[in-house]
Amino acid sequence: MEALLLGLGAAALTVVSEDDEIILEPGPGELPAWQRCRLFTLFPLDANMGAIREALDARSGGLPEDISVDFVADEDWQRRLSNNTVTALFGDRLWLLPKTRRPEGPNPSPTTERPTLFLEPGLAFGSGSHPTTRLCLEWLARHIEPDQSVLDFGCGSGVLAIATALLGARAVGVDHDPQALIATRENAAFNGVDDRVEALSLQVWQNQSAATHAVSFDVLVANILAGPIVSMADMFTALVKPGGHLVLSGILAEQAAQVRDAFPSLSFLSTSIEQDWVCLVARK
Repeated sequence: MEALLLGLGAAALTVVSEDDEIILEPGPGELPAWQRCRLFTLFPLDANMGAIREALDARSGGLPEDISVDFVADEDWQRRLSNNTVTALFGDRLWLLPKTRRPEGPNPSPTTERPTLFLEPGLAFGSGSHPTTRLCLEWLARHIEPDQSVLDFGCGSGVLAIATALLGARAVGVDHDPQALIATRENAAFNGVDDRVEALSLQVWQNQSAATHAVSFDVLVANILAGPIVSMADMFTALVKPGGHLVLSGILAEQAAQVRDAFPSLSFLSTSIEQDWVCLVARK
């Protein structure tokens, strides 16, 4: 149905659960699906809805009774985007502000006494609005020291890597999503720390790590999901220097014990909780 609608000129498609079913983390090899779905499609204003209905009817053998067509009102999307930006102080040391708050001029240095990260919501995860991101930022703001080395595994927008760079560290952001790498590089440049943040694809980073044989970091932060964290526990442990820290998030409260068990050689120092999410901090 998606392919048909795109062929008919759809500008956007969104599939949501009809019954608010939640699927957070499928098991290996599983491909779960919602039992009942609703498909939202956006068409240009001059679309021939009669022809679209006929094409859908021919494909489906009869349209479902609850199909509806509505007009989308004009909206200031820039203003709506700004409503989702974050203004927050982390660890009494690091500000997170919307990009529109950055001072004018070529030097993006903040006007406050504390380092300031300027960010807007984008196509890659990590705007500072999600509990997992906030939990990581709070720990990093309190503990990152100048000239430390940081690996942000699953960097998304680069918010965590950039935060550590603003605090004086040197960071490597790794992600399998090309859009995340673009976002990380653009956000690092916007915040004036592109010389301290390197964004690499997972494949490139793995090749570089294999070539150097001895890449290790003072801090590894992984704000992903419990399943991948558990599956890469040995690799994550090996990547941290003795005495270094792992900051692990994207974990539901009921998954915390499973994640701890995957790192038997580490000492877990703290567990931070916000809503149903936790951030675990361990030392090697």
